[in-house]
Amino acid sequence: MTATHPESAPLGVAILGAAHLTHAWAYARALTDSPDTRLIGIHDAEPEHARWIRQDFAVPFCEDARALVGSPDVDAVVVCSANADHRMHVELAASLGRHVLCEKPIATSVEDARAIIAACRTAEVQLHVAFVSRFLPLDARAREAVRGGRLGDLLGLVGGNRGRPPLPPTYPPWITDPVAAGGGALIDHSVHVTDVMRHVSGLEVSEVSAEVGSLLWDCGVDDVAILSLRFENGAVGSVDPSWSVPSDSPWDYDFYLRVVGTEGSLDITDAAEALHVVSSRDGGPRGVRHASFADDADRALVEGFLASVRAGGVLEPCATGEDGLRALEIALAGYRSSTSGSVAVLR
Repeated sequence: MTATHPESAPLGVAILGAAHLTHAWAYARALTDSPDTRLIGIHDAEPEHARWIRQDFAVPFCEDARALVGSPDVDAVVVCSANADHRMHVELAASLGRHVLCEKPIATSVEDARAIIAACRTAEVQLHVAFVSRFLPLDARAREAVRGGRLGDLLGLVGGNRGRPPLPPTYPPWITDPVAAGGGALIDHSVHVTDVMRHVSGLEVSEVSAEVGSLLWDCGVDDVAILSLRFENGAVGSVDPSWSVPSDSPWDYDFYLRVVGTEGSLDITDAAEALHVVSSRDGGPRGVRHASFADDADRALVEGFLASVRAGGVLEPCATGEDGLRALEIALAGYRSSTSGSVAVLR
């Protein structure tokens, strides 16, 4: 538990890095709209990354990251830099006593992820990871159904978060740089799905098998992948994080999750904007449909972070640094499995 923030004082937030352009813009919008919150400024080593945020929200640009984060007006920092830069920026924020919301994936290596967690723990500041799918209302209902036992013992989980590669000129080139990004579609999208699987089910992944390739976009990193998972209770799962959405599709990405148990199943699909739950509990087979995906999950993510800072502790359904580490470990195990042709075992 960290110290609470005085209720009467506005919360000052800085954005450190805007290489994740669309995410940084969405967080800036949420911060400027949030009551009792001030967006103090933004820094990026590439000022062009911050251009739309500066233009749309009149956010001051600061050329010196330390000066911005160290300002007495700043209480918390949102890190949206390139994946390989997360450690540097989170460690800076933590060293200055600032709470952190870090864009996913938490890092590009387990070593960096653990260092990030350690830095925030030592500084006694909160570390959140931006797993926005947790803030979809239907995911919360799915978690309630599964944790409440409506599906019985879990047997299998199937999920996907397919999209398109964020290529220039819409996106800066770092996202398809295997060093700066840490990989391609697998690390970019699988972390969302595996985090939701863990959050909904309460289960940990113990084994990963994967096939990874570059078949669709000729963009220098993997653009297709399929992960086969085994969970600690023996349940199996699969994840499709591929950049397989056609360029002329009206949808940039999709998200779906199916969970099957001994006494029922549930399906989430954003294409239908619905959650379907079928359960044999309480008197026989019965189906319930919930909708919709209309809520602004980015705004809910930011508000969850701000509420946690004010409360002095991480609130549900916010994701912690440890959650970010678990998702990264699964993604990196997928790369190892694909390279070796064997099952990668997680400790």
